[in-house]
Amino acid sequence: MSLQTLPALSPRTVVGRPALSTALLEWQWLLLSLIIAGSYLLARVVHWLGRRYLGRSAAVERASFGRATFEEVYTPLSITIVLLGTSLGLQAFGVVESESLLGNAVVTALTVLWARASIRIGSRWLEVANDREQSYEFAPIFQNFWTIAVVAVAALVVVSIWDLRVTPFLASAGVLGIVVGFAAQDAIGNLIGGVALYFDNTYKPGDVILLEAEMRGTVVDIGIRSTTVLTPENTMVTVPNAVLNSTQVVNQTAPRRYIRIDVPLSAAYGTDYETVEEIALEVCEDAPMIRDTPGPRLLFGEFGDSALVFELQAYITHPLTDKRAVDQLNRRIYDRFAAEGITIPFPQRELSFREDSGESGRRLDFRERDGAAKSPSGGAKTDE
Repeated sequence: MSLQTLPALSPRTVVGRPALSTALLEWQWLLLSLIIAGSYLLARVVHWLGRRYLGRSAAVERASFGRATFEEVYTPLSITIVLLGTSLGLQAFGVVESESLLGNAVVTALTVLWARASIRIGSRWLEVANDREQSYEFAPIFQNFWTIAVVAVAALVVVSIWDLRVTPFLASAGVLGIVVGFAAQDAIGNLIGGVALYFDNTYKPGDVILLEAEMRGTVVDIGIRSTTVLTPENTMVTVPNAVLNSTQVVNQTAPRRYIRIDVPLSAAYGTDYETVEEIALEVCEDAPMIRDTPGPRLLFGEFGDSALVFELQAYITHPLTDKRAVDQLNRRIYDRFAAEGITIPFPQRELSFREDSGESGRRLDFRERDGAAKSPSGGAKTDE
């Protein structure tokens, strides 16, 4: 008897029996077993070839979008081959129906599997783009939007698979939307603020930012709702994106990562300003935290009340090292001034008083002076 003349067995031909208990002929069971076993073997071969290819090319091939995609696809592809082969085999021999519980469960599992793979592919693409030499200004917020889009599509597919009715939920969507809008207005504001920060290109992970509240730190992560900042005190601060969008944000690492520091100096009147400049530039040359390019310079700022006022401008490699760089310069300049005999003046205050024989008490007079002025006779100067 040929295969064409064998009676086709299906769940509908067996009355009173469930689908999975349908009796099959011996050759049908054998063919079904071969289909399932072949699906499993094919899945194993695909998985083995994927691991072998990735292992050989890891040392010679640079990270690329194609490689990142293949790393996340070959395992879901193997699982898909097994599930589809088994499910289609059972449906072909009438063991289960295409619209049965098992069939819907298989399609749901595949939907979740590939949704997870799509999210991971988006994350890997972002990593590859950021690791390249070209400047890809991709904000991590795009990864969050990609995740939301994939989850939304997967949810719609699952709803259509199980034929769930969402009309009762849509009827109250208007009132629910108003309630959610009031309850989540801060979250929505943070979301819009994050999008605005990206299009303004305000900062990216790794940048050092300074806020109006004098809080400074390194951007660690940019999320949908907030931005995480690591402060110099090694503490994590979560700043809502709406706050960052409405306040002044100073990016101290843009357009270049090095910044300039200004160190005030002063020397007594009569000091050669060229000597002060020579000492300051030599100190900057010896200081390990000061950059050679752009080079440092000393500006003669003003004639102060008690000293010549200078400003030393120097560049450092990273903004968060400014305090240590200023400490290095101040220590070295103080030692050089002491060795060269240069005086660093300071404001002086003179207390003078006078005695009046007609008064029983004394009236004190405080005067702040730049230096200790003496009367021509060498004594303290008194008021007349």
